[in-house]
Amino acid sequence: MDYIFKNCKVYRNGKFESEDIGVCGGVFAPFVSDGSGVVIDCGNKYILPGFADVHVHLREPGFIYKETVASGSRAAAAGGYTTVCSMPNLSPAPDSPETLEPQLEAIRNTACINVLPYGTITKGQNGLELSDMEALAPFVAGFSDDGKGVQNKEMMLAAMKKAKSLGKIIAAHCEDNSLLNGGYIHDGEYAKAHGHRGICSESEWGPIKRDLELVAETGCKYHVCHISTKESVELIRQAKKNGVDVTCETGPHYLLLDDSDLKEEGRFKMNPPLRSKADKEALIEGIIDGTIDMIATDHAPHSAEEKGRT
Repeated sequence: MDYIFKNCKVYRNGKFESEDIGVCGGVFAPFVSDGSGVVIDCGNKYILPGFADVHVHLREPGFIYKETVASGSRAAAAGGYTTVCSMPNLSPAPDSPETLEPQLEAIRNTACINVLPYGTITKGQNGLELSDMEALAPFVAGFSDDGKGVQNKEMMLAAMKKAKSLGKIIAAHCEDNSLLNGGYIHDGEYAKAHGHRGICSESEWGPIKRDLELVAETGCKYHVCHISTKESVELIRQAKKNGVDVTCETGPHYLLLDDSDLKEEGRFKMNPPLRSKADKEALIEGIIDGTIDMIATDHAPHSAEEKGRT
């Protein structure tokens, strides 16, 4: 044995059980005493597999004053993550192998965990022309315009057909710009009480409804990013029952907070916004019944000045 972890809790048979485990050649194995190995007393702490986060923003290239691949991957490692998928709202946006290369170089040279980048769905994330999806496919986890919704139905249909032919996933930021009306928090009781412009729930679930119909037509693998509304949960629940190839995520903040927790501070602004208590409860139910497949952090650092704006 190279290492011996004593007094730890390991998940087996549907529950956590106390036991000692060993590591030999980098692989966990049932502990067998051979008189060797570095002993680490875990003090009854839990031993878990490395976590994977399918939605992070590492900000390099283009916005390294916010984050770098090095700092972001170290933060992930400190939280127990061994693989993260990095979103493409960068400068340059990774819409071709040439514009992806600066990010790949940073990953090769500075990442301390596995970092799997997304390529964009459209060139420059402008929604007008598909990215070079075929050339990008060998180097990316999938395709996303995260931070921007693909507004045009025909463009999304073309992207799904191409992704299907390449065996890649479309990970969609679902947001209908025509319904935003300058909003910046949820269009709920807090917004009304404090005179704020609100973001309606349909701006999220409307594009999801559209896309699910396209997925049923194309057979594309489709993932919905950071869902926040009860309608989104129900649409995805029904689509799964109908055999549509869809997965989705929500974020921890949508499960823990709602718009009754808002304060007059910029740090409470996020996209999607914190929704109502009913939305939060629907998301929790979606986790329990398996409609929501995973919790992703949507780690998205900003400078203190940017985040502090009200």
